[in-house]
Amino acid sequence: MTWSESDPAGGQAPAEPVPFRQRRAPVPPSYGQINDDVLNAMEKPGFAFYLAVVSLAGLAGLGGLCLMYQTQAGMGVTGLNRPVGWAIYITNFVFWVGIAHSGTLISAILYLLRAKWRDAVSRSAEAMTIFAVMTAGLFPLIHLGRLWAAYYIVPYPSQRELWPNFVSPLVWDVLAVSTYLTVSLIFWYVGMIPDLAAARDRYRAQLGPIRLKSRLYRALSLGWSGSGSQWHHYGRSYLFFAALATPLVVSVHSVVSWDFAMSLLPGWHSAIFPPYFVAGAIHSGLAMVLTLLIPMRRLLHLERLVQMHHFEMLAKTIVLTATIVGYAYAVEAFIAWYSGDPVEWQNHKWLMFGPVAWMYWLCVICNVLVPWLFVFRRLRTHYLPLFVISLLVNVGMWYERLMIIYTAQAHDFLPHNFGRYLPTWVELTITAGSFGFFFLFFVLFTRGLPTVPLSELKGQIAEEELPPTEPCLHRVAQRLPQHRPTVLAVFSSAGSLVSAAKLCCDSGFEVMETFSPVKLEQLTEVLKLKKSPVRLITLAGAVAGLTGGFWLAGGTALVNSLIVGGKPPLSWIPFCVVSFEGTILIGSLANLFGLALLARLFRLETLPFYDPRFSRDKFGLLVSCGPDQVRQLQERLLPARPEEFHVHQ
Repeated sequence: MTWSESDPAGGQAPAEPVPFRQRRAPVPPSYGQINDDVLNAMEKPGFAFYLAVVSLAGLAGLGGLCLMYQTQAGMGVTGLNRPVGWAIYITNFVFWVGIAHSGTLISAILYLLRAKWRDAVSRSAEAMTIFAVMTAGLFPLIHLGRLWAAYYIVPYPSQRELWPNFVSPLVWDVLAVSTYLTVSLIFWYVGMIPDLAAARDRYRAQLGPIRLKSRLYRALSLGWSGSGSQWHHYGRSYLFFAALATPLVVSVHSVVSWDFAMSLLPGWHSAIFPPYFVAGAIHSGLAMVLTLLIPMRRLLHLERLVQMHHFEMLAKTIVLTATIVGYAYAVEAFIAWYSGDPVEWQNHKWLMFGPVAWMYWLCVICNVLVPWLFVFRRLRTHYLPLFVISLLVNVGMWYERLMIIYTAQAHDFLPHNFGRYLPTWVELTITAGSFGFFFLFFVLFTRGLPTVPLSELKGQIAEEELPPTEPCLHRVAQRLPQHRPTVLAVFSSAGSLVSAAKLCCDSGFEVMETFSPVKLEQLTEVLKLKKSPVRLITLAGAVAGLTGGFWLAGGTALVNSLIVGGKPPLSWIPFCVVSFEGTILIGSLANLFGLALLARLFRLETLPFYDPRFSRDKFGLLVSCGPDQVRQLQERLLPARPEEFHVHQ
């Protein structure tokens, strides 16, 4: 069997640079243009890229040197004191965990709500989530001072039978953040598999250094072929990933807020903290998405794919989150007054009108009043106001975290225990290094991996091409034919592929397979495919995680039977946090296992009859037939307008 020689590399040569005015034309891009625009951005970078990498690596390295100095000299080189024991390091931890929330919001929640505008920005937001959680995970270790003692909080069996206390919110933090990182990483990678296959096929026939890149993408794409059976399991698995990640968004920052709300300090001991922290996290994360995507869009020439409409929708969402944050500020003041607690009320008055009032009103202005400017269409449809306002929101949200963490300790119950806090150059340098660490990984991502989800953007085009069709008269076995001859028809549109599949199954051909660069839900209905068993594997994993979480927390609590904070050893309500994280983590891992097993991934070779053009802009229908049915099948497919026929005897 010979393939068409019109495109031996499985892709076209990079398109010529398009003038800026032409790129802004409202003409929708084609499958091939989407492919080229995204993959062209992954070509050899220029001098500016290497300058940015060196600069950011130097900033991150400078922060690392300061951390080494702090580790050797001790925590006395910081501004931490009595009563202020938590300050900038915990501020950075909470800030970066909050930044990570927008990726899951855009990818998971908006995916479940079928918001089409998320497609162009979801991949970069997911990457931002991964790198932000990595950055956040550094600061509990930095704040600990004695880095070598970090393993005490990890639940593992030891000869000393020392287990962490699962009633402590600090242990919940470890479980929640590590689960969030793992699930977000899997969700990000699974969503990228079809796009990595497109990158693999683009560089398939090239030699030299590009050949190494092709091998890398070949390994990362796990032998993805875009067959109908793979898409069938992939679509269900991705949906379950989104469903599992959605409650995780709420739980992670709620758990982080319980670090403070579970204490008795005025300013911290508040039931409003969980929703307040979640809303603030999404608020800051959306602002960071704007901060990163506006320059990335211009530098990588993605104007045709990432358009002003996407930024405008992000700005409208920021208006909503700013309103929620403003409501939280008002409710916080009302609760302090209405509670009748003199300590709580004097603490809040000191916050609003005392020496730190500048920080409070800076937060009100940057987090509420400035984002409300997006209600004016002129400001949310121009790049400079979008970029400047997003920067101000980031600044305001960082100071909000510092204000919450520092002021409650500095102004607690007893006047003689009041204190002040000033950061030292060590803390400021490590903080700057964390920003260098985060931006370094993001810059490397923009040149090494697809920054825009190809398959999802192509899916929007495919939806417009699909004709209304009825299910087949009988169920079809969607698998690779095991006997010959076989006929492979190649089409240029998703609608032609669906029509061809309908024609074949109505004519009595019961064994066929499809190849497509996008997920086609209509094929599932037309071919009457059974529901994917991946749902049962995911459910089994989630149940195992639920019971395993309670078993871990309850079993370890009975080892030493310690009564902490007046709570009995078996405290089932706090153990719900542990079991919830176990449910999400083991359920996600089981979902990944089910996808790999059913879609036959984790292999380097693509399926037989695969054409590299199937990851770019072509669709294939592979049908098994008898020797005397080849001619009949070709004639039956003619109404679907196939571009090519390939017969394998």
